[in-house]
Amino acid sequence: MHWEVDINKLQAHIPDGLEIDTYGGKAYVGVVPFIMKNVRPRWFWPVPFISTFPEFNVRTYVKKDDIPGVFFLTLEAKSVITCSYATKAYGLPYNYAKGNVVKQDDAVSWLSQRKSGNMKLAGNTTISGTNTNAQAGSLEEFLFERYSLYTCKDGSIMRGYTHHKPWDFCSAEVTLTNNSLTESFDFGIADYTRPDLIHYSDGVDVRTYSIEIAERIGKDINRDFLFLDGDCGLCHRLAKFIDNRSSRNANLGYRPNTSEDAQNVIMTLPKKFIAADTVYLIRNGKPFMKSSAAIRCLLYMKWYYRMFYPICWLVPLPLRNFAYSLVAKYRHKIFAKPKVCTFRID
Repeated sequence: MHWEVDINKLQAHIPDGLEIDTYGGKAYVGVVPFIMKNVRPRWFWPVPFISTFPEFNVRTYVKKDDIPGVFFLTLEAKSVITCSYATKAYGLPYNYAKGNVVKQDDAVSWLSQRKSGNMKLAGNTTISGTNTNAQAGSLEEFLFERYSLYTCKDGSIMRGYTHHKPWDFCSAEVTLTNNSLTESFDFGIADYTRPDLIHYSDGVDVRTYSIEIAERIGKDINRDFLFLDGDCGLCHRLAKFIDNRSSRNANLGYRPNTSEDAQNVIMTLPKKFIAADTVYLIRNGKPFMKSSAAIRCLLYMKWYYRMFYPICWLVPLPLRNFAYSLVAKYRHKIFAKPKVCTFRID
């Protein structure tokens, strides 16, 4: 179910750093009752009474750096484990709610209600029409074919990628008897019981991936970056040492940590990173600093250097960081300060 909404009222629910995505200048909010079935890690198998549960979400559509995605305003699920884990690991706004989704022939009934408060969604669907796929450039493609989600975790905008086949869907009719869940957001909708658009799908298999920081440098979203002091002789030697010994498939860029590019990324990281003023490595969309960043630099180098990576991890983190801090403290006395920043920036 989709409603066209007042973009100014919707903006109040969107975190800074994300842009509302529109179709023909119009913003939309979707409400989707469905069954999460056989949810599990890829290396595990479904667990009875845990891996399958009803879920109801209120979603809208955003983008960052021209990468479109879904932003969830709430996810109501009858799963204590999902509500706990997904909130902590992904920053997704899960809320526990009792509910059910029941399909019989061409009719589907659904109900979701939080234990506390008056957040309720209830109605039924009548399926009609034949299955089809979204046409290129259509509103349905805009709404359905999105392969990333955005979330706000620890104050940082994060992006997670998904993979699935194009949705098969058909037309449907809906009778909504209660929609206080969506109404609680105040989107400026005249009638919350009459969606502007209604579609039905039997579902799709989805593979999800870990979330990563959404703020990136350049168009290559697969590129990692090492942020170093631009006025430190040790940092210059480190960057050139790594660069001259990089493996063929290494995709690593460098920036002074005071540069505009680097600061744009650093200021979106959790507070402990912002206050650290250290070496930063953004690897696979995840930030590392101090000795954890330095050790991972080995992974970009030729194989005989990468052999030292597991050995370094035998040293306890407090001891590694103490040694790192000691070297960092006296680095300017040991290594001459360069007149200009000369490590590669591209």
